[in-house]
Amino acid sequence: MGVIEIEVGPLPCKWCRRPLEQRRWWAPKRFCGNWHRVKYRVVQIVGFVLD
Repeated sequence: MGVIEIEVGPLPCKWCRRPLEQRRWWAPKRFCGNWHRVKYRVVQIVGFVLD
């Protein structure tokens, strides 16, 4: 069987908006690293608490 090749354009990091290279189409990267993921979640939680 042949290999399916799917091109996925770079998505921006949700924290710093830097374009990220996507290696997997089934699970795209959303953050540069774990620290940006943590900061994004903390800001989300604080926003929910303040609302």
